[in-house]
Amino acid sequence: MKTVLSILVACGLGFGMAYYISAKQNEVLKREHAQLEQELQSRVKGLESDLALERSKQPMVERVTKEVLVNARRTPKEILDRLMELRPSGAARVATIRKIIHELEDLSELSEQSVPAIRAFLAQNTDLDYGSERSSRSDGDDRSRWTGGRSAPPTEFTLPPSLRIGLFDVLKDIGSPAAEETLAETLASTGRAVEVAYLARILEEMAPGKYREIAIAAATDLLRNPLAMDHPNRLDEQAESYLYGVLDMYGDTSFLADAKMMLLGADGRLNRNAQQYLTKAQGEQVVSTFYDLYKNSAVSNNWDRMSLGNRILDYAGNNPQANQFLTEIVTSPDMDSRMKSFAVMRLVGGFGGMESPTDPNVIRARIGVVQNLKNQVSEDERLTQTLNSTEANLNKLLNGEPIENPWSRDRGDRGSDRRSGDSRN
Repeated sequence: MKTVLSILVACGLGFGMAYYISAKQNEVLKREHAQLEQELQSRVKGLESDLALERSKQPMVERVTKEVLVNARRTPKEILDRLMELRPSGAARVATIRKIIHELEDLSELSEQSVPAIRAFLAQNTDLDYGSERSSRSDGDDRSRWTGGRSAPPTEFTLPPSLRIGLFDVLKDIGSPAAEETLAETLASTGRAVEVAYLARILEEMAPGKYREIAIAAATDLLRNPLAMDHPNRLDEQAESYLYGVLDMYGDTSFLADAKMMLLGADGRLNRNAQQYLTKAQGEQVVSTFYDLYKNSAVSNNWDRMSLGNRILDYAGNNPQANQFLTEIVTSPDMDSRMKSFAVMRLVGGFGGMESPTDPNVIRARIGVVQNLKNQVSEDERLTQTLNSTEANLNKLLNGEPIENPWSRDRGDRGSDRRSGDSRN
């Protein structure tokens, strides 16, 4: 019994101690919880205070900028000044040409802005010659068109022959009324023949017929009163040809009297430019002019005289004076027999670059001329043979048949003459 009682007492004490200890722990936990709650509330109040403070401040915007370097576009005057510094020559020629082309293109891109500066530059009569080497954008051989025969300056090229002509091209590309007016002003004031010819041509392309009178006046004035060039180049050597080319382009005949006076120089040489102009402008009427000059003893060169004779013979058949001229040649005792044969064979053409007649009336008239000549030279066997072959070829032309080359036959005859020791003229 005591044992049981002891056990119960021990159990009671154990539960009491356990309860006491548990109560103590709960009290500690409550105090810690209260302390944490207090700290949390304090932290929340602090954050709310900070937030309110930040909200009360003025907003600040930070601007971020980035510097970009931009090259300012050059003015037309700056480009022109640069062009005056570029002189293609030596090993750097090709590279310099590229720069020149680039500068001219920049002027064109500035369009109307470039016109005042170009006009002021042209008024100074300053220029740079870019020499003879260039590559044409146009069809055909550009160099031959600038240097030989009756030619007109080309209006398209990779590198212009001079700076001023390059600027003319820029104005043409711009094409505005102000650009056109600048070109016309320069046409009326320039003293350089190649510029007159170039400007006349591009203005005719821009405004057909509008500047005809100005161009003709400029060309004829320089033909009558050519200006001496301090440093002429190869373009200036063709000055007269270019000026006559302007008259040809417009079909102008106002310069006929002057051209006749210029036909024979003081040295007795034939002015071929005047001759070509008269041939084209007068047509068949030129026969009388050339016939009189052919008879003029002042003609000092036989090739010049022959050139006049050939132009006269171009009209043989229907032109009485040309027919008379041929008769005089064939019957002249002083004329070389080969020259007589050559004059007769010209009636047929078809060799040596000569065209054959196509008009049936002209062909029939020439047959009549040949038949008349045969009666006058019947004793000259060789010339009679030439007349017979010429008549046969003229009949073939009339019938639309191919002709024989009489020149090869005549050369064969001359060969046999030389082999036989015949020294006949």
